[in-house]
Amino acid sequence: MRLLNPDNRLLILARKGGRLPAVPTAIAVTFVILVVAGFAGQIPAHMVLLRPDGTPRFTNEIQSILQPIVLNVTLCAFFYLGLWAWLRLWSKRPFWTLGFERKHALRRTIRGIVIAGLMMAATAGLSIIPGVSFAPGLVQTMGLVAFGIRFLSLLSYFVQGPGEEVLFRGWLMPVIGARYGTLIGVFVSSLLFSLAHAGSRGITWLGFLNLFLFGVFASVYALAEGGIWGIGAWHAFWNWTMGDFLGFATDGSPHIGLLTSIMATGPDIISGGAFGLEGGLACTTVFLIACAIIVIRSRRSDEGPAAESINLV
Repeated sequence: MRLLNPDNRLLILARKGGRLPAVPTAIAVTFVILVVAGFAGQIPAHMVLLRPDGTPRFTNEIQSILQPIVLNVTLCAFFYLGLWAWLRLWSKRPFWTLGFERKHALRRTIRGIVIAGLMMAATAGLSIIPGVSFAPGLVQTMGLVAFGIRFLSLLSYFVQGPGEEVLFRGWLMPVIGARYGTLIGVFVSSLLFSLAHAGSRGITWLGFLNLFLFGVFASVYALAEGGIWGIGAWHAFWNWTMGDFLGFATDGSPHIGLLTSIMATGPDIISGGAFGLEGGLACTTVFLIACAIIVIRSRRSDEGPAAESINLV
């Protein structure tokens, strides 16, 4: 199968530096970057959100809305910085070899956004079938300013989403896959991804499983394209649409939608309950179907050599 071929484009890029780390080293690099980002990213965030005396710069309402936007940018910026430093000092390969080749970048980005929108529509639709309620959105409380705020949050997710993808699918999965086999790379990166989110508020066993499936889907998507432009855009738009546009909880954190806030009132096993859509069977179903579609298309694809990307749509 081309997805698991050792000559997949992402794995070829991982070998560019000629120094592939062992699994413990690759995991350690990921862990250190996560920890450093978690602490160092707070510093610029506090400078933006707090005055020198420690008091908030904005009203409580604005502060609570701006805080996740600022943290998305400041924390995840250290993912890029940390990987850039490691690649330059140890791996001796360029940052773009993490899956940021220029070829088809715009097309893959747009495609990722479209696929994320379709998958979110399917997930939300399945989740609200047993029951749904609506609450006022940000527009009802803040007026037209809400559109500007949600545009800023969308931009912040385009730092956060690709930031997580470059760490787990641009770095961790390919370097392990190039040395030990693609399946091992997919498994380890997906498990580490789910463990990194395991501390989220209200997470359940199904939520943890779905986060693992999230990682598997993201891995096969990246392998199918041979890069991370598409999955980075997908991740960003998926998160923004789920929380800031539709108003579902994300990783256990409540969100206010743009036009309205949607709450699935059916059984938690389907809707995800307080954890959000990613904690329910609706999300499980969509991820499994999406993975199956990519695998089937990869088997049917006969365009180009094994190292080339597979058309997802």
